[in-house]
Amino acid sequence: MAIVRFPQAQLYDSAHEIVIFTAYVGEENISCSISLEALQDHFQGNIHKPLQAFICNRPAIERITELLIYQRRFETDGSVLIRTADC
Repeated sequence: MAIVRFPQAQLYDSAHEIVIFTAYVGEENISCSISLEALQDHFQGNIHKPLQAFICNRPAIERITELLIYQRRFETDGSVLIRTADC
């Protein structure tokens, strides 16, 4: 199994209510995101500070993302979206 790496960049997309980040698996770049609902339900997220909740809980969010990648639970566009049910 390839190692999953996560650069430290992230951004909040308020139109879609997701925090977007990237995973690298070998040479492949995978777009990843976590819903605001998942941040609120499981990581003390706040609609006014979703990036803060993401950054404070990044190790746990990365573990969930890694598991979804290994399970090949991709969206139709090849991205990974963490929903509240995934946490």
